[in-house]
Amino acid sequence: MVYETRRGGRSMAAKRFPLDDDIALEDLASLLLKAHKDMQAGGQGLDWSLLVETGGSPALQGQTWGEIRQLVLADIAPGGPKARDRNPFVCFRDAAHFGRSFEDAQVALVEDLETFALYTPGSIEAHRADATAALVKRPYNAKGFLQVIQMVNYLALKGVQIATPELRARLHGLKVSSGKLQAPKPRFIPKTNEIEEWLDQLQELEPFRAWVMAMVATYGLRNHEVWHLDSLPGEDRDDGRLISVGHFLADGSGTQTKTGHRFAIALPEAWIDRYRLNDRTHARAMLAELRRRNPIKTAERSDRTVQFINNEQLGRVLTQWMRNSARPDRELPVHLYGYHQPRQLPGKSKPKEKRERCKLYDLRHAWALRARETTTWSTSLKAQAMGHSEAVHARRYLVEERAEHRRQGLLQLVAHDEGRTSASASASGTEAISPEIIALARQLAALKG
Repeated sequence: MVYETRRGGRSMAAKRFPLDDDIALEDLASLLLKAHKDMQAGGQGLDWSLLVETGGSPALQGQTWGEIRQLVLADIAPGGPKARDRNPFVCFRDAAHFGRSFEDAQVALVEDLETFALYTPGSIEAHRADATAALVKRPYNAKGFLQVIQMVNYLALKGVQIATPELRARLHGLKVSSGKLQAPKPRFIPKTNEIEEWLDQLQELEPFRAWVMAMVATYGLRNHEVWHLDSLPGEDRDDGRLISVGHFLADGSGTQTKTGHRFAIALPEAWIDRYRLNDRTHARAMLAELRRRNPIKTAERSDRTVQFINNEQLGRVLTQWMRNSARPDRELPVHLYGYHQPRQLPGKSKPKEKRERCKLYDLRHAWALRARETTTWSTSLKAQAMGHSEAVHARRYLVEERAEHRRQGLLQLVAHDEGRTSASASASGTEAISPEIIALARQLAALKG
């Protein structure tokens, strides 16, 4: 048990944490760590209102869904204890599962939370609309199920009665029995020539959205970054391939603070002219139209720091241009497809390449692979151009690298070190660099050293 010592030497029994209950011990460790951090920050430490025993039941009983949602939404709001880790709890928002499925005055039941924990939200809604529709189990070895467990355990810590020990034990058991965590879904990376054909078609059909997609593809931008271009192609005084992109720091509450900017570089350079990215009048008009249709929203904090509060919503605009199952009529008129090559096992024949429609972020991954295959740029340069660390670049953006990407990258390095150019070097804009120029550059570098 945990005891609170009162003045005068008196104490009171609080919530029990049995030593033979792994989940209870995890809860206790989490509770004490949180209390320690709170005390270091000048807070009261342990919140005893959540621990007082009331006949073996949690402190909060007979709660309504409105009360539970209010409790959770307060914790994931800016400044709340879960503001930086809100993903497992967004299901409590007004437009999400619990907000749509239950009236605020409705008493929360264990079976409703259990159903959400065990089955996919889509199948639950379909079953409510048609009782003959089957409920579909969640994959118990996927990240989404781990977030469900995190959510239920947190509800228990907050004293929510429907997060029963039995439910938590069942979820824990399913996680253990499901085995190794499921690998993330593969990305389907489009080929450079097919991206070009796709952009050509878009340019004929929808010049505005074609320009936006060309910027994303040429510079490997994140979905919201097109709104935050500080300079456009052709405006840099030293290198017309460069653009300046606003750099942001997320605070975990859905808002972001602009901390400066980074420079991105075009690849292939030929797309700058092909899609009029360096036509300043045209490009400025396209950027202004994008911002007019979907304005950037900001707010000023008490310390006068400007917060950008809708980057996520802006990013979804572009994401849904590519794929929008709810409103396919709003998608781009031409679909782009990518490819995934399953790994070949030793002694087995090479698996067949898979083809599927791309998502927006696949264009960013395509830039990383294109840079690996067609340039001799260092990992540091490529990571800086994309706005992340070298470790992230290697771990996340080269996952879909194939043997052909590595082969072409090696040929580029060999050609560079031998003072030659290769057929694919034109993609990096080095077609005009002769062996003599490379030799001269090396001599200059040696003199500087």
